[in-house]
Amino acid sequence: MDTQIKTRNPLTCTNSISTLSHVDGTAQKLLKRLDELERTRWRVENEIDSIMTALTVTGIKPARVKSNPLVSEAKYRINHTFADKSLTECCQLILKDYSPEWLSKSQIEYIIIRGGYKFEAKNSKNSVGVTLQRMKEEGKCEVQRVRGAHGNRYRWSSKTPDVPEAERSVNAAATKDEH
Repeated sequence: MDTQIKTRNPLTCTNSISTLSHVDGTAQKLLKRLDELERTRWRVENEIDSIMTALTVTGIKPARVKSNPLVSEAKYRINHTFADKSLTECCQLILKDYSPEWLSKSQIEYIIIRGGYKFEAKNSKNSVGVTLQRMKEEGKCEVQRVRGAHGNRYRWSSKTPDVPEAERSVNAAATKDEH
């Protein structure tokens, strides 16, 4: 029988490596849309890279952490790490994670915002600065005085014991009662 069965929109393969000899209209539309989306993704990824580079060059975004390759701002962003924390807890966590690197308050502010913290104050950088100054006075962080556009740098104090805040206040109250 020499009868040919005609199909409406055949999709045929000419060899074992799946070379398409004819693609139906639906597949053509899908391939065209895929091509458009890939171009859009490429443009978006390039724009993201450009913005990240600009933020790093201006000193707002910290560069990759040399001392701890597991630390990444993406971890904070994806997990919304700071959404339910106080500003002090945010600063402590960042300084511990980035230890022993020095960070400016702009860099700390950037990481806090990326991690989902919602500032109530109008001047978030000032709030971070006040928090860091208080932490310095409490001996929780060290300050490196720097002139220039980026200002002082901060890092977790190597002298600070890693005791949770609740335990510290309980221990302080117990010590006070003994005297």
